[in-house]
Parts: sequence; C-alpha cells; structure tokens
Amino acid sequence: MTDARVARVSGRGRFRTGAVVAAALLLHLITQAGMYLATPGFSLGRFRDYFVHDQLGYLAIVKNFSEGLFVAVEPDTETGANTYPRMYYEAIGLVARVTGWDPIVAWNVCGMAVQLVLVGLLAGILVGLSRRWWVGLIAPVPFMLGTFSRLTVTGWYTPLESHAVIWGPFGLLHTLNGESVSLSLAAICLLSLGLLWLRPARPRTRVLLTTLISLVLGGLANVQTYSFIAAIYLLAFGLATWVILRGRHYVLAALSVVLIPVVFLAGPTVADAGGQLPALVFGLLPAVPGMIALIVRSRGTVLLYCVAVVLGASPQVVQTVVGLVTGDPFLAYRVASNTKLGVPLETGLISGLALIVPLIVVLTAAIWRKRPLWGAYALGAALAWILLGTNDLWGANAEPYRLYMDVFFLVAATILPIGVMVLTDLWNARAEPVPSEVVEADTAATANVADTQPSDAPGASAPRRRAVPRWAVLVAALLCVGIATVSLTDWWVFYRAGVARSLLVTDSPRDRALTELALLSAQTHPGTLVMVDSCIDPRVLKVTSGVPIAYYHLGMAWPTDYDAIATIVSSRLSGAIDRDAAIEGNATQVLTDSECGDDWGDRYADDLVEQSTLPYTQPDGSSGTITLWGLE
Repeated sequence: MTDARVARVSGRGRFRTGAVVAAALLLHLITQAGMYLATPGFSLGRFRDYFVHDQLGYLAIVKNFSEGLFVAVEPDTETGANTYPRMYYEAIGLVARVTGWDPIVAWNVCGMAVQLVLVGLLAGILVGLSRRWWVGLIAPVPFMLGTFSRLTVTGWYTPLESHAVIWGPFGLLHTLNGESVSLSLAAICLLSLGLLWLRPARPRTRVLLTTLISLVLGGLANVQTYSFIAAIYLLAFGLATWVILRGRHYVLAALSVVLIPVVFLAGPTVADAGGQLPALVFGLLPAVPGMIALIVRSRGTVLLYCVAVVLGASPQVVQTVVGLVTGDPFLAYRVASNTKLGVPLETGLISGLALIVPLIVVLTAAIWRKRPLWGAYALGAALAWILLGTNDLWGANAEPYRLYMDVFFLVAATILPIGVMVLTDLWNARAEPVPSEVVEADTAATANVADTQPSDAPGASAPRRRAVPRWAVLVAALLCVGIATVSLTDWWVFYRAGVARSLLVTDSPRDRALTELALLSAQTHPGTLVMVDSCIDPRVLKVTSGVPIAYYHLGMAWPTDYDAIATIVSSRLSGAIDRDAAIEGNATQVLTDSECGDDWGDRYADDLVEQSTLPYTQPDGSSGTITLWGLE
C-alpha cells in the first residue's frame, strides 16, 4: 500500500471516528436533556426545577462570584463562613462574570459541556479498542443505566430511610451541579490514566501527565467530596489488587483480606477518636499492602502521584480540619446529621445488578485467561463499592447512599472499555501461549514504572490461554446486555416524568418587580438583609437579585447570626414576623406581595414603614403589588 493510500485510509478512519463521536454527543444530549424540547419556554436561561432546594443554594454561590463577591461566606446572608466544597461554583461564577452570561446560563452550559467531554472521550476509546465504528455509539448508554426501581418500587428511584435514595447515573447528571461535574471529571481522569498506561508512551510523558492527572483528581475534593473519595477508593483498591495479582503476592493478598474485617471492627473507634475524615482514610487500610508494594516496585514514582493527589485536595482538607478543630458548629451538625443513610444489602445488590453481573463476567474471564488487569478492575471496583456503600457500619457514616451512587457512576463510566477488551479477547481466544501484543496491555503499566522483571517480559514464561467456546462468550455478552437493557426502564420512566422536564421561572413580571425592589433595598441600605413573606421564595430572589437575604441552607453553611436567622426563617414559614430576631439579624428590609394571605402590611402596620411599591401583571392575567418596607 502506497503512502498516499495509507494517508487516505487513515484520514477516512479519523473522519469516521469524529463522526461517531459527534453522533454519541448528540445521543447524550437527547437522552439527558431531550425531554426539555417539549417544555414550553425552554431556554438556557431557565433553571431545572429538579430537587431545586440544594441547587438554588449552589447557584447563590455562582451569583455572588459573578458579582465580585469572592469571600467564602454563607451565600444567602453573605455572612459567616463557608467550608462547603465550592470550587466549581466559584469557577462558573467567574465564567458568568467574564462572559456576561446570566449565572443560570453559565450553570447549564458548563455543566453539560463537562458531560460531553466525558462521553466524547469514552466514544473515542471504544472505537479505538474495538476497531468497530459503531461501538462508539453506545458511549451514552452507561449514563442511562438504572437501579431496577421500575420493577421494585414502580418508579425511577428507590427510596431508603430518612432522605436517602438510590437512582442511576442519569439522576446524578440531571442537576448539572458540582457533583455531576466532579463525577464526570473523575471518570475522565480514570479513562485518561488507562489510555496513558495501556498504550506506548515515553516515560517522561507518562510521569508528567500522570502527575497532572493526580493533581486534578485531588482537586476534586474542592468540588465535591464524595466523588473525590469514590475515585480515590477505586484507584487505590484497583492498583493494590493489580500489583498483588501481577506479582502473585500471596502473603500480601492474605494480609489485605485480613485487614477488611479490621476496618469494620476498628473503624468506629477511629471515628470516635478522630472523626469522619480519619475514618474514611482508615477505610483504605486493606489497600495499603498492595500500594506499598507498588511504591517500592516503582522506586517511589507512585509516591509522587500520591503526593500530587494530597496537594490537590489540601485546600479543602485543611479548611475542613481547621473547622473541626476549632469547633465549627455547622461542621459538627453535618457529621451528626448523617444518620440512617445506609444502603440495605438486598437493595444494594438489586440496584447494582446492571454492573455487578458484568463485573462477575470480567472477574471470571480474568481467572480463566490469567489477566491481572481485568481481575484488578473487577475486584478493586467491588471492594471500593462494598466499603463505601457500607461505611455506616464501620464508623465513617459519610452518607453511604451517596457514595454507593458515586461508585456506581464511576464503574458505569469505565467498564465499557474493559468489557470490550474482555469480549474481544475471549471471542478470538485459542489454547496457546499469550502472544506479546496481548500481554502488552498488562505489562505496559509495569514498564517505565520499574524495570521489567524477567517474568514480566513478553514471551518469557508466558501463561497459556485457555480457549473459551464462542457460545459461552455470546451467552455472557447477551446476559450483560439483557440485564442492562432491563435497567434502562428506570431512565425511560424518568425521561417521561414531570420532574425531569420542569423549569423554574425566574423572569416573570412578578420576579422582575421583586428583583428591582431588592436591588433598591441594597442600594439604599447596603449590608441589610431582606426578609420576605411566605409567598415569596427567598432562594429565587437571591439568585435573581444577588442581594443579602434573610435565609440560609441548613446543610451548606451557617450565617453569623445563626439563631436569629433560623428564627426568622421559621417565623416566615408560619406567616409571621419575629421583630426581635429580625433586628438582631439585621434583617430590617421587608418585601411583601399584596396577594399573599400573610397581610404583613396591615398586621405589622406599627412596625413597618413603606418605602416603595411596584405593580405586576402575570401572563395568566393575575396581578398584584410588591412593596418594600423598612422594619422599625
């Protein structure tokens, strides 16, 4: 074949891959956001009305940053301190400030953009591994997997105790919040590490890029803590298992197994003595023998990557530790409130079937074909999933249901490349020594980390592969595909549900009147909090106006005058004003709606002084007047 023909063939291949990646991105957009096309008034400037309470709190951070408030304060009142992981919200706040976008537009664009990078990367990897263009089209499927809730509770998610729930990756991605972005970035990092170490590359390139990826992984602690923890557990247990299986370190394997019950027995004591963070670190104990062996084998190079992770995570870790040591009441509340959030064994097994069965297939293939890489992936994922999903049983008590879903997401995002490798190898398997090009996938991860030992060299004492009947491979593939397909019914129920297509209206005539008077209040009384009646949503007013509001999000951060603001919030819900609390909390600016039954203007006529009014007429013909008052 001439050079010109080779170039033409290569060009067509790149074009086809690019077309497949573009098609996969379009499919992801349709499956994750297509439901909004049927929603009247849809635009990038509309906020998704999906479990919106927490999301509006995060959006308040974006709003503050977009307006130049770069201090880590409680976002509603703009007082106190905020130790919540918020790097992503601050970042898109800066995007909104630089571009001039509305914070909601920045939220929608940036959140979906990160997802598309993940899907595009996965599609490209699948095409490259399988050498079949159509395989890339299944890249959006892992994010549509469900937890069989449609069959067990006739819905798209499974409710647990307290406020805990279990749902598939689509439920996590739909918010476009920091958790969805952090999980997507974690998956991108894991896939990139696989590309970097399972393909030929210069040693310096590997070390440099791995260090950078490790730094990004650590940085995820500043975006969303649980996704960072899930990614670290997956990596640590996967690498530890790989080095043990690769070197057949039976003693290390036995020690790691023994350390698992040690975590469950000693974990509560560690948590009582040191708190939640040390307990989560202690949970990595079974991975320590394998990780030490890997550090020794790499002559300390792996330790460099560990340091990079720690450096990336250090801002959030240090901030949290300082808060706990100094007795931050909010952090104490957060730790104490994590109760009854575990995942029952039966629920965990049923909900994870779409991934558990493929993991069993991968592990079986690893044993049959003597492939440490496959076995490390399956066992490492299983151990991380089990430990994090049961962390309430060994003392950490760090919202196990959330960590269960985070590991579910990361396994779903990374299992397809492993599955393609496994099925391709099994389909073409013959009873013969493993050729060098097949062993390379396992040895590549060893090369350039440490000198290859004689037993690692391709062709040297190569293990013999055992043939696998093609009917068995077909049955295994159909089983995995069949179970995954059944789980997709959760996504279909979600896609058609009203909650998945609801949009929050923040630009109605009423909202504009409220925003204008709130801005007037901030101009005439800077620093004074605005209090609203029970018919006005303070969370929405905050993100439309950006002014300090007499409100707070209990699970995010607390204001300086916590007791006073808490009293104001609770009095407002009952339709009343607590004058003493309002004065103590500096919430002496009041907004009311004339159509509200609270009737504060008449009930508190002796305490309220009218400052300004604005009428409004809604699209449905309803009308009213917004009044700004001063509380004396």
